[in-house]
Amino acid sequence: MEMSTSFSPSALSPAALRVGVLRLNGWLPAGAVALLGRPEPALARALRQCGHEVLDGLEGAASAIVVIDHADAGAADECLQPLLVDVRVPLCLLVSGTAAANVTRAQWEAAAMRQEWRKHPLNERLAPYGELDHVNGLLLMAFERVPDAAMATYPLSVLVEERDLHTDMTREAGRRSDAHMARYAQAAQFVRPGDRVIDVACGLGYGSYQLAHSSLAASFVGLDASDYAVDYANTCFAPEAPTTMRFVVGDAQELSGMADGSADFAVSVETLEHLPEPDRLLAELHRVLSPEGRLYASVPNDWSDETGEDPNPFHFHVYDWPRLVSQFHRNGFVIEKAWLQDAGGGQKRHFSVRSMLEIDPHAGPACDGEWLLVLARKAEAAAETVPGPMPSFRALLADGQHEAAVRQLEASFEAENPLVRARARAAAAALATTAGKLEPAASHWVQCRIEARDALTESSSEAEVEAAGLLQLAAEQLTLPAQVRFARLKQLGQGASAIISDLLGSQSVLLGDSNDRAVIAGIGSGNGQANLSTGDVQQLMEAKQWLDGKYNEQQKRIAELEQYNVELEAARRWLDAQYHSLTAEVKRLGQLSAAASGDSR
Repeated sequence: MEMSTSFSPSALSPAALRVGVLRLNGWLPAGAVALLGRPEPALARALRQCGHEVLDGLEGAASAIVVIDHADAGAADECLQPLLVDVRVPLCLLVSGTAAANVTRAQWEAAAMRQEWRKHPLNERLAPYGELDHVNGLLLMAFERVPDAAMATYPLSVLVEERDLHTDMTREAGRRSDAHMARYAQAAQFVRPGDRVIDVACGLGYGSYQLAHSSLAASFVGLDASDYAVDYANTCFAPEAPTTMRFVVGDAQELSGMADGSADFAVSVETLEHLPEPDRLLAELHRVLSPEGRLYASVPNDWSDETGEDPNPFHFHVYDWPRLVSQFHRNGFVIEKAWLQDAGGGQKRHFSVRSMLEIDPHAGPACDGEWLLVLARKAEAAAETVPGPMPSFRALLADGQHEAAVRQLEASFEAENPLVRARARAAAAALATTAGKLEPAASHWVQCRIEARDALTESSSEAEVEAAGLLQLAAEQLTLPAQVRFARLKQLGQGASAIISDLLGSQSVLLGDSNDRAVIAGIGSGNGQANLSTGDVQQLMEAKQWLDGKYNEQQKRIAELEQYNVELEAARRWLDAQYHSLTAEVKRLGQLSAAASGDSR
């Protein structure tokens, strides 16, 4: 459909025009662009001033801009169908006016997808993720035609049936799709020219395709355990990629088909929580990556419910920052950059706006978020070995010489190295917590936090990771009610157990893996018994006393509120009586006044 040449005033404000041209300059491919839909002479003039050849029709165009400024609610399909029917080149929908006010971005996206379009791999250039909930009155969306071969085998109806297991986010509208594609757009910033990229647990392959269009990587290999996903990716994305790309079936925990040092950049988003043994994946990635290799990954940030577990049946593990750091560290990775991401509309932080917040990888997040995202590199060498008393301390503890082990720790409280001091304080705090000695434990956690902060400023990058983990653990313990600190330590599972096992030994009874479905599934005793230490019993009794106190406080409060209700009801009845009395008196006075007026006549 060609654009009318009759003059009409621009529907774009000067600010919207500036933003639109700026974004289009970053997205438009080489070649002429067709301007379709509502006439926008100001937009055409601005694009020509930027060096673009602007056409009134599709003939000879390498891309298209479709301008829409009026649409009623629910009319996106009806509006788009005649505008897009003849378009085969990549296009941008530029929506303003009532069309932006009455129809949401997700509704425009869904309408385009029903007409055999998918999100363009460079859509983020037109619609940066962090601006999606902050820019009003102007919607910019980029699309490309779904290839004919893909449409023949995988129409949208098939994807809807597979949605619970596999989702092509380029053909999915809304916030969750935006969040997934934003991660790959961010990861692309760190792919170096010539990198060999692997996408582990690649799903339907849209992420590799997006990375290929957003970087100068030399090659891409996507791996997934699903035959369906790999077939889809090889049909829908590999043939359209700008560089070498292939997808293979494989186990993320066993990259046996990949040689040592055969990749330079790895991406694996929303994977670790799905694996029974995520450490195996990280160990394999460390092997497969070159010495300068980097890894970009994401996990849900503590999606646990009141039971301490993730209600998603496909998630084996609950991740938080200490757990993620510890897992990367013990598998030879150093976290260089980290982010918190929100999308909103999900089970956690439902009303959040879409955002990507960079956080300090040493200190960890200072606020909550839906997902944790990290960029990590291979450590140049094994984690720094800091001299200290821990080996002999663990040996004494394992031998049952508890008092001698404690004396060994106390001798290290004044050590020269701050990381040694932090380790000793953390071990002492953990022991005191296990024994139910809450006040000494709190004192040790305070000192651990101080020493860990000092260690962060003096240690190498590898030692900084351990110091950051100790700092995070101490800070969390000090913010919890004293009566539940022991329970929280046990709930941390593998995330903190790497730190604790380094301190107390691998056979420590302090922590277990009880919050992991993958581990629970392997326990078959079925006897229903629990082994409680003296510290466990004392902690439970103190926790019960604390809860009893809170319960009694609330019962008193409820009784007070009930008494207030009784008093309020009595006051309401008194006011009702006064109102009726006053009403009757006003009526009587009115009658007397009327009678007096009659007598005077």
